[in-house]
Amino acid sequence: MSHTLQSVLDAVSHTASQGTLPVVVFDLDSTLFSTRPRNLRILREFAATVPEHKVLQTIVPTLVPDDFAWDVTLPLTQRGLNDAALFKDLAAYWFERFFTDEYVLADTPTLGSVAYAQAVHDRGGFVYYLTGRDVHGMAQGTVAALTNHRFPFWCGRTSLHLKPSFDTDDTEYKREALADIRSHRGNVVATFENEPKNANMFRAAFPQGAHFLLQTEHSPDPETPHADIVEIPDFRLG
Repeated sequence: MSHTLQSVLDAVSHTASQGTLPVVVFDLDSTLFSTRPRNLRILREFAATVPEHKVLQTIVPTLVPDDFAWDVTLPLTQRGLNDAALFKDLAAYWFERFFTDEYVLADTPTLGSVAYAQAVHDRGGFVYYLTGRDVHGMAQGTVAALTNHRFPFWCGRTSLHLKPSFDTDDTEYKREALADIRSHRGNVVATFENEPKNANMFRAAFPQGAHFLLQTEHSPDPETPHADIVEIPDFRLG
């Protein structure tokens, strides 16, 4: 069977009508949200700290969120800038800000993601947000982002699962979260991820579900996604 975004909504409705809780698992970064505006904000602010770097000052004003991917330096190297000392300073500046409540608010929803998550909830689905963001550094910003953009939250049948510690490995943390997902005693109808390794893990854990991989960005050296996993650019139905 070839799964689609619409077939997931149909399955949510059907599962709920049978008296079983339909569970849909959503990752956040590079899945429901684009982190590219967060990277652009950080790069712009960094550039303001080094006004003497003329090449950087020339490049940064021309950049837009879509220029970014996994590495914040990518749009710079693509435009011919290769400055190891500058990139080292940028990496430190980025690391101090990217994983924080304040900067997560710069993210924007992936196309169609708000309407899709709401459609899942409206049909009786349990919207399970499973993210590698950590409790201590990003919980407040994450809750604010979800509510500001009108994702289902504070309305029942939602859960936000964050890492207990920043240093916890993302994949191991998500593997451990499988037990919590199962504890809701529902049927996992679908999962949505941007990391092929995690998508493969969900498929193995919940073979009866539909599993989707966002064609956004992912960490270097990714696993090959299983042939059953459906790759999508965003959450638009039409």
